[in-house]
Amino acid sequence: MKLYICACQFYQRTPRERITAVQAACLAAQMPCEVAPDLCYVAAKERDRLEKLADGDVVLACQIRAVRALLGNAGKHVRCIDLRSESLEDILHSLALTPVDDPGIPQRSIPAVGKNDIGWVPWFPVIDTERCVHCKKCVDFCMFGVYAVEEETVRVVKPESCKTDCPACARICPQNAIMFPKSDEERLNGSLDAAIKPSASDNTSFRERLKHRKGLRLFKEDE
Repeated sequence: MKLYICACQFYQRTPRERITAVQAACLAAQMPCEVAPDLCYVAAKERDRLEKLADGDVVLACQIRAVRALLGNAGKHVRCIDLRSESLEDILHSLALTPVDDPGIPQRSIPAVGKNDIGWVPWFPVIDTERCVHCKKCVDFCMFGVYAVEEETVRVVKPESCKTDCPACARICPQNAIMFPKSDEERLNGSLDAAIKPSASDNTSFRERLKHRKGLRLFKEDE
């Protein structure tokens, strides 16, 4: 078994002290452990790294529903543990690891990649395939070509084209099937198990706003 930890570099959703504590416990137990600067970036730009995951491996990250969807898009269905919500004690216990009193691992040991190095902040939508009914409203709605329809299936094809910190498409998704794992809003980041439909004000405000900006029909049913 190998642990694969997301450091969530750009939004820092995973506590650094927990990452170093898990690293130290893995080192003491001689368990393979790899820390990625940002799992969203890996899923979008270095997918081959995810494809190397084995069935027995474990991924530690935040927003587990979204992470499972990211991994599923790469054909991987491995165990995922919420590094932010679960206690460190429970995480280590579930992995049969023993806490180390003095980790001795400096913060700089967590790999980092700068915005200037990659030219892109990994903010983009993740589709919950169990909820998505492929109504294509997100395809019509998005101004940046993030989505496409392939064989009647809606997919995220250009994650790097998504506008950083814009979760507009998730707000109007009728099935609450679009997740932005880096969003602070629970309805949008995958934290909630139950789907929440968009409000009438969400639909109205975004229809009017984008109709004005695009100057064309927003959804197929619009007159």
